[in-house]
Amino acid sequence: MAEALVLTDQTYAGDVASYMITRNVVGADTIQKGAIYVEETIKKKRTIPRVEVSNLFQKRMATPTSSGNITVDGRVIQPQDLMLYLEFNPRDFEAHWYAAQLNPKLLDAQLPATAETFITMQVMKRVNEFFENHIWKGRTMYDIDNGALDPTTKGGVAGDANYFYFDGLIYKALSDANTIQVGSPVALTGGAAGNIITQFQAGYSLVPQANLYRYGPNGLRLFISYADQQKYENTLQLLTTFKNQDSTEKGINRYNGYDVVPLAGLPANTFFWAMGTPDISSNLWMGINSTEDNELQLARLQPNSELFFLKGLFKADVQIGFTDQLVMYTTMTA
Repeated sequence: MAEALVLTDQTYAGDVASYMITRNVVGADTIQKGAIYVEETIKKKRTIPRVEVSNLFQKRMATPTSSGNITVDGRVIQPQDLMLYLEFNPRDFEAHWYAAQLNPKLLDAQLPATAETFITMQVMKRVNEFFENHIWKGRTMYDIDNGALDPTTKGGVAGDANYFYFDGLIYKALSDANTIQVGSPVALTGGAAGNIITQFQAGYSLVPQANLYRYGPNGLRLFISYADQQKYENTLQLLTTFKNQDSTEKGINRYNGYDVVPLAGLPANTFFWAMGTPDISSNLWMGINSTEDNELQLARLQPNSELFFLKGLFKADVQIGFTDQLVMYTTMTA
């Protein structure tokens, strides 16, 4: 197996900083912004029980007969296994600036303290980025062992093929006949002549009455992509001249009083009107094994080896509580 550690710059021209800079990557927006409820301690699978009652009332009778229905069913969350695993040789740093941080004993070589800290930090940032995208874009059909579906044939991009461990929220919504979808979706555009506000309204007009006028972070929210957030901002700047605050300042991110929440994992030309909250009242759910699985294991490969490994084990799945209480707009297809 090829080593994961590649050192391309070994020049030395002065003192070395006691830190390393890392590339910015998108974070786990969907979780951090409270757009989904995370249910943990799921070892195999869990059913989310649902209850509905209907047809409760009838004309008064002296001796009534039963009339009405109580329906109890459930939605299943079945977290799937995935992992990360890297092998490397700490002695590669002997030709690097951080050589002075290596253990003086060759038999006890390990990563320099600075490198260990920042490599682990950047790995975890990539973990968060991966799950943020997978929550929304995942499809098991992308798996080479499950047909190797090309994401571009469904309106995605080639890179989406990496998200094949469990079906994401977009595919689950597309695959459910009860999902409320805005008809004839087209690419969203911004600016004075853009269609983005018109399409937001088309989706809003389909929101079930029970979800209307519930404002704030625990109410109805509009989830959009970063790309579409930029289109929305551009539209507001051009259409609200002298009616809004300075367009160079951060504005209030709302539509019709509802919070507009940009999420890094959502693709362009897709938005959801949904009750997405960090508690069990949420209509968007994520199931995991444990929140403690965000820790990584760094250890020697085996007693007689100089190699080390970095390993992480994860289990995850997502689910929608009631698809008939969610409005989706997307140019992607099932």
